[in-house]
Amino acid sequence: MEEDKKLKHFEQIRQIRKKHRIFTWGTNIPDPIENFSDFHLPDKLSENLKEFSVPTPVQMQGIPIGLQHRDLLVTAPTGASSGKTLAFALPIILRILEQKQQNNSKNSNKVLSAIILEPTKILAIQTFQNFVKFCFGLDINCCYLNSKIATKIEKNLEKCAINILVCTPNRLIYLLEKLENEKKSLNFLSNLEWLIVDECDRIFEGTEGENCFKLQLDKILNFCCGPNVRHGFFSATFSCQVENWCREKLKEMLMVCIGPRNSANELVKQELLFAGWEQAKVQIIRDILRKNFEPPALIFLQSKDRAKQLFAELMSFFEGKIFVGLISGDLSEKECQLVVERFRSGSIDLLICTELMGRGIDFQNVNLVINFDLPTSIISYIHRIGRTGRAGRVGRAITLFTESDMPIIRPISTVIHQAGFPVPEYLLKLHKPTREEKKNLKKRAPKRKNLTIRWGGLKNKFRPIQKFRKNIKIEKEENLENNKSKKLKIEEKLIENKIPQKINEKKKRKEKIKREKEIENNLKNTDDGEWQLVTPKRRKREFKKIVT
Repeated sequence: MEEDKKLKHFEQIRQIRKKHRIFTWGTNIPDPIENFSDFHLPDKLSENLKEFSVPTPVQMQGIPIGLQHRDLLVTAPTGASSGKTLAFALPIILRILEQKQQNNSKNSNKVLSAIILEPTKILAIQTFQNFVKFCFGLDINCCYLNSKIATKIEKNLEKCAINILVCTPNRLIYLLEKLENEKKSLNFLSNLEWLIVDECDRIFEGTEGENCFKLQLDKILNFCCGPNVRHGFFSATFSCQVENWCREKLKEMLMVCIGPRNSANELVKQELLFAGWEQAKVQIIRDILRKNFEPPALIFLQSKDRAKQLFAELMSFFEGKIFVGLISGDLSEKECQLVVERFRSGSIDLLICTELMGRGIDFQNVNLVINFDLPTSIISYIHRIGRTGRAGRVGRAITLFTESDMPIIRPISTVIHQAGFPVPEYLLKLHKPTREEKKNLKKRAPKRKNLTIRWGGLKNKFRPIQKFRKNIKIEKEENLENNKSKKLKIEEKLIENKIPQKINEKKKRKEKIKREKEIENNLKNTDDGEWQLVTPKRRKREFKKIVT
């Protein structure tokens, strides 16, 4: 009987995983859970998670593994419906609440339990904001690591109350190295239980040297090497190199994959358009935007210089009919946040950007993504087109290519073909890029000709960009004025009240001095010579009596 029950239970679990396309590897994997009520969440936490009515596939399997406090590698398609952030956030939050109930001490607020690593500042801020939503009303301190907070931690480590720290690798390494020099790093990381690496497929991407994400992560793992530390790696794409690296570093790691490996979002309609040469791409973009354009949309380019050129071209062509925005590495962190907020609110219809915006950033209403420059890898392609087709909405992705892209287009054309969208047959018959060619592409993007600018002169060339940055600064100043803190407003009111008080006090003093002089003159003019014999102290007393 017991064996029959076990077989039935095993079959039920298999059917659930098959239904939701959950693939797992490892030993003693916990069963997936289909309802949040099965997690027995506190009332306040369940209120904060009202928008999540039913767990997504990655949450069904990822949260139970996290609750068992085990190392895991998770891949799930891009989109707000994937819910990767909550998949690693919920086990961390529940663990912190459990520890606080057990300890019942004030020091539990000062215990750092989890570090979440994000590849970019924008992603780190977005993840921090999600944690703030999830932890609203709970006794959990979340923190985004910037320069100000880093200095506070360095100066007063004992007073810092941080439970969850969200940061980029560079910022964390800089802080840990400083703490190590002062012999404080062990105290800072003594109670660490979770190290989460979001967008972990970046490990084997990018540049070499100090900026290499792989080397940065190795340094962080050397610092966070406590016996209770567990690691979570989350991404939208599956890399064999990442898998092998994780197997070397971590023991008894569990793996979860939602859907087929390295597949694009099914809700995105994918198209390939042949442009012929670089300058023809601009004309194709104009035609797309003039015919049945439904904002908002994203356009991806391989470099910030090309992004500036296209921005200047489209701004001059549409002249305010379509509101175009630009985001690149030249903008400061606050300016980037303002542009992102304007795009989310709908004041920007078309946002031109580089690979910076290709990962993880949640724009729920994007209808169109255009790859102006062909992505250099399947991973970057999947991340780019994953900005649309989110939260159950259908999206559209258009990828432009030229004759110079023929040596590298086959991998992306096969992904589009496997998703069931039409691709010219000759593209599928082209030669596959070798491993060396793929590595070179990750290090150096292909050289492309500058986009044509319809007017002459370097000054006129970037005038639209200068205007755009001025508008951002003006909006930034307006926001600062509108969002004044209550303290400043109270201080202003106090100052306003103090000014008339000071004026009245000055008038009273002047009147008093006049009256004293008048009294003194009157006394001097009297016939009696007593006034000359009166001492200064007595004079003051007399004045006080007379004045009062």
